[in-house]
Amino acid sequence: MTATMEAVAAAAIATTPVQEQAALHLHPTGKTMSSLPSTPTSASSETSQALSEIFFVESSRRKQSIKIQVKLCPEGVYLRRETDQDDHINEQLIRIDDIIGSRYGPRLKKRPRGGLTSCKNPNGDAAQEQEQQPDRDNSAYLYIYAYLKKEKPLRRVQTLRILRFRSSNEYAENLQTAELWHRTIREHKQRNSTTIDISGNISGAGFGSGKHLLILLNPKSGSGKGRELFQKQVAPLLTEAEVQYDLQITTHPHYAQEFVRTRKDLLERYSGIVVASGDGLFYEVLNGLMERMDWRRVCRNLPLGIIPCGSGNGLAKSVAHHCNEPYEPKPILHATLTCIAGRSTAMDVVRVELSSMEKHYVMYSFLSVGWGLIADIDIESERLRSIGAQRFTLWAIKRLISLRTYKGKVFYLPHPKEEHEQGKPAEAAVAAAAAPPQEKETPLQLSVEEQAPPSRPISLPLNVNGDVSEVSDVSEVSEFRDLPEDLNEESETDPDQFVDALSMDRSIFRQHADSWHSAMSRRTAYYSVGGQSIRSNRSRMSVSQRIEAANAEFAEIVPSGTIPGLKLPLPAAEGWCCEEGDFVMVHAAYTTHLSSDCYFAPESRLNDGIIYLVIIRSGVGRHQMLNFLLSMNTGTHLPAGGNDPFIRVVPVKAFRIEPSGSDGILVVDGERVDYGPIQAEVLPGLINVMTTNGQ
Repeated sequence: MTATMEAVAAAAIATTPVQEQAALHLHPTGKTMSSLPSTPTSASSETSQALSEIFFVESSRRKQSIKIQVKLCPEGVYLRRETDQDDHINEQLIRIDDIIGSRYGPRLKKRPRGGLTSCKNPNGDAAQEQEQQPDRDNSAYLYIYAYLKKEKPLRRVQTLRILRFRSSNEYAENLQTAELWHRTIREHKQRNSTTIDISGNISGAGFGSGKHLLILLNPKSGSGKGRELFQKQVAPLLTEAEVQYDLQITTHPHYAQEFVRTRKDLLERYSGIVVASGDGLFYEVLNGLMERMDWRRVCRNLPLGIIPCGSGNGLAKSVAHHCNEPYEPKPILHATLTCIAGRSTAMDVVRVELSSMEKHYVMYSFLSVGWGLIADIDIESERLRSIGAQRFTLWAIKRLISLRTYKGKVFYLPHPKEEHEQGKPAEAAVAAAAAPPQEKETPLQLSVEEQAPPSRPISLPLNVNGDVSEVSDVSEVSEFRDLPEDLNEESETDPDQFVDALSMDRSIFRQHADSWHSAMSRRTAYYSVGGQSIRSNRSRMSVSQRIEAANAEFAEIVPSGTIPGLKLPLPAAEGWCCEEGDFVMVHAAYTTHLSSDCYFAPESRLNDGIIYLVIIRSGVGRHQMLNFLLSMNTGTHLPAGGNDPFIRVVPVKAFRIEPSGSDGILVVDGERVDYGPIQAEVLPGLINVMTTNGQ
C-alpha cells in the first residue's frame, strides 16, 4: 500500500430523524489522498495519533461530488464536508463518548439498520461496474456505530457511518487499513474511560479488560416479555459495542441473590453486573453481594447496572436523571447505552434493620423505605400487575377514597444543615458530629434519661441463618458478621448448580425460538456469540496470592451500624428527634425517583449521604393528598419553605419507625417486609453504579 492514495466514492447519504447513515468509499483513480502508514508495523506505532483520510461522496440530488475529510482523533471522529461549487463547508464531530463501537471486514450481506445503498463508479465504465460481482469486491468496510446526544428535546440519535477502503487491489491490505481505524477507536475509548479496577483494567463495558459482563434477566418482567425485549433491544447494542457477556435467566425468586452470593469467580471473570428487570431483581443482587465474604472488594470493583424491563424502574430513571440522559421514549435503549459506557459513580446504600416477633435481621436498600399510603398502593395493587404501571394510578384513587392512618412513633437523626448547604462530601458529613438542629413545635427531642449508655455503637449479632443469637449481656453483643462459625465450612448451596453450561448456538436458537420468547423456558444460561470461554472454577491466582486474598476477605465484616441497635434506646445527646401520633404515611427516599414517573426527592443525589424523610400526619385533607400524588411526577409535591402543618420533608442520616399496631404494610425497595419496628442508616458511596459521566 503506497503512501500516496487516491479516491473517488459513489454512495448516497440517507438521513432520518431516528438514524443517520453514510457510506464513504476509497479506491485509486488518480486523485491525491491524505497519507496513511505504509506498513502494518508503522501503523501500529502511530495508533495514538490522529488518522485522516479524504473521501468523495456522490450526491444524486445535487449532481456533484461532496468532498469529506474524515479525521479520527482522541476526541472522536471529525467530518469536514466541502462542496465543489460554492465551497460551502459543514463540520461535524462525533464525540468518542457517543461512539459505542465499530466493526471491520467485508461488506455485510444483511444491511445494518437500513444498510448500504448500491455503489457505482462515476468515472468508470458503467458496463464494467455491472459485470463486477459482489464476491469479487476487494474493499474493506468499517462500520462506526454512534448515538449522538441532542438537546431540546433531550434524546439520542442513532447514527451509522460506513467507510469503504479500496486503495489497493488486494483485500488484505484494505483490511489492514480498516483494522487500524477500528483498533484506534477502541484505544481512544479505553483512554477516555475513567472506571478502572484494582488491576488497572477498564471495567463496566468490557473494553480492554478481557472480562465479560454478567447480565441477569428476569423473563417474567415486562408482562412476561423479558426475553423478547432483551433480544430485540439490548442484544443488538451489545453486539455493536463488541461487549462479551454471559446471560443468566432467573428461574425462581432469590435465584439472582443466590447466584451472586455463591459464584466464586465473580471478580475474576466479570467486569460488571447488569440487571435486566425491575428494581426487585436489583435488590436481590445487592443483598446477595453483601452476603459474600469478599463483599468489600466486590462492591468496590464490580459496578452494577440496570436495564428497566420491569414496572417500577425507579433506579433506572434516577441514574438517567443523574447523568442528564434521556429516558423516554426508549428507556431500554438509553439504559443499555449507560451500561456499556464504561464508567461508574459511587452510590449510597442504606442499611435496614428489622424486628418482628422473635425475628431480627438486616438487609440493604438502594431506593426507599415506606410505611403508609404509598406502601399500601405499591403492594395492594399487585393484583393488577397485568395492566402495567397504570395499576398504581387506579389503586391510588381507591386508597384516597378510604384514607387510612397509622399510629406510631418516628425517630430521626437530622442531617447537619450547614454541611448540606455547603455541599461537603458525604463521607465527611457522616463522620462529623451533628449539632442539634432548630426544632419545631411538633418534633420532640429525646430526654437524657432515654439515651443509650455512652459506649460504642452496638448491634445485635447474627448467626449464619440471619437469626439473632441469644446473649445474656448487652455489653457482650458483637458486631454483625456474614461469616460462618467454621471458616472452613462450605456453603450449603452447591456452586456448580450455577456454573454456566449452555452456549447460544444459532442453529439451536432457530429451532427453539419459541422457548426463548417464552417466560417459562427452562434454559437459563446464554453467552454472547462473539466468543466462548473455558468454564473453570479454578482460580488463576498463585497460591500466595490466594492465601493473601483469603486472609483479607475473612478479615472483613459486613458494615455494622453506627447507631444503637433496634431494641436499644436512642441517645438524645446526638440530636435524635421524635414524632408521635397518627400518620398517613412516612416514606424515606434516597434516589430522585421511586418509579419512572414518580419524581419523589428532587434534591437527592446518588452519593450525597442523605435520606429524605417525608412525613404526612393525620388531618391532611383528601384534596391536598390528591394534589400531592398528582404532583409527584413533576417533583412539585413537597411544600415550599416547610411551613405546611401536615406535610414535611426532613433530610436525615438515620431514622426509626415504631408502629403501634400489628396491621399494616412496610416496604423496602418496593418489596414487602415483616411489619414491626424498623430503622435505617445511610452508608455513603458503598457501591458503584454504571453511569455515562463517572461523576
